[in-house]
Amino acid sequence: MRLFSALLLLFFVVPSRGQEACFNPDLSNDGVVGSADLVLLLSYYDLTWPLDSGLSCEASITHQGHEYGVVQIGEQCWFAENCRYLPAVSLPSSMNWAPHAFVLDYAGTDVAAAMATTAYADYGVLYNWHAFTQWDLCPAGWHMATDSDWFAMEAAIGVEELELETTGFRGDNQGEQLKDSVMWNGTDDHGMAFLPGGQTFTNGTFGNEGVITHIWTATEFSTLYPWHRVFMSGSDGVYRNNNVAKSVGGYGRCVMD
Repeated sequence: MRLFSALLLLFFVVPSRGQEACFNPDLSNDGVVGSADLVLLLSYYDLTWPLDSGLSCEASITHQGHEYGVVQIGEQCWFAENCRYLPAVSLPSSMNWAPHAFVLDYAGTDVAAAMATTAYADYGVLYNWHAFTQWDLCPAGWHMATDSDWFAMEAAIGVEELELETTGFRGDNQGEQLKDSVMWNGTDDHGMAFLPGGQTFTNGTFGNEGVITHIWTATEFSTLYPWHRVFMSGSDGVYRNNNVAKSVGGYGRCVMD
């Protein structure tokens, strides 16, 4: 927005000085000086709006034997699906400070069996926050998405700046934009396809499949609680809070450095 304002300043103010005092900014000759005229001015200098940042995301990237789709949102490259790394699988009752991974509704410890489930194929892996931040879930040049990474993505798809750092559901339809359009009530405008994969609870059970998905960020709020996001069937916003313990299982996404 600051760059856009600067260009507008140059567009409307600079031409009014010196030898170009007679410059007519209505380049489109439609009687209105606006964005169409700015686009024409930029095209004169072989530029386009929005200005090209040079960022180019690969269509996919392979890590730990799994090929992840990649999407670009604003100035970021994101995994288009949840992380799937599963070196060991724990019972949902494994609620402590050691790293643990879970597969929704799988109550065993056999990795091959867990990976053969429909839940693994659909949703990927639930991690407690210790596994989320300590295990090698992202390839080189990538990292687990932080609270700030989410801010950048949310702003790029329309969440107002004043709402970004608030808690609760934020935005208007940004959650709908990010949710899957087949298994859920979203429009999946950006290819992120968040699915209603539920979570684990502090009582050691699974729940909320088809209703919510819980996603960790790598940003710690306190010793016990990190920042997280939630998508919910009953809301089109994106929920942000710090009220879920690190021992709970949530999903995760990688973003390019």
